[in-house]
Amino acid sequence: MGVLCFSLPALLFLIQHAVFAVGSDEVTVSVMEGDSVTLNPDVKINQQTDIKWYFDKTRLAQITGDQSKICTDVQCKERFRDRLKLDHQTGSLTITNTRTTDSGLYKLWINISSSSGPTIFNVTVTDSGLSSADSGLSSADSGLSSADSGLSSADSGLSPAAVAGICVAVLLGAAAVTAAVIYYCKRQAGQ
Repeated sequence: MGVLCFSLPALLFLIQHAVFAVGSDEVTVSVMEGDSVTLNPDVKINQQTDIKWYFDKTRLAQITGDQSKICTDVQCKERFRDRLKLDHQTGSLTITNTRTTDSGLYKLWINISSSSGPTIFNVTVTDSGLSSADSGLSSADSGLSSADSGLSSADSGLSPAAVAGICVAVLLGAAAVTAAVIYYCKRQAGQ
């Protein structure tokens, strides 16, 4: 079994950009392909609140007053065909039956004066690589389903600061493991 070795400058670049990506205006969300994910802005909205959701440069959804629109252009309709749901009371966006191509940055613009920029949701859709037939498990066999687990990627019950702290701790742990791998690679190269 081979060990993947990184150069120190490449490792420092990855750590630096990963740490600076964590912040109160960016939320990282991971979901398995085929599951649903809800991107929740966690703000109070009212009738005068204007909300716009974007994926890349494509506008996905918009709430203006009491009117809303979802996927108004052809590119959006083809990519997210009937898989987007917009909650008018919370402004949250739900993507059903996720695909790996749904991975990326989702930007939410809200016209609240205290908000200086968009809230960014960094969504990663992971391909399990196994079908239920290959793994020998189904959600019924495992005794757990996303509904039964009591966990949702959008409502973890943690504050943004707690989530950011957890992300930083995970990144520091990853940096320690990476440093150990670099040490091991250099030690092996010296022998």
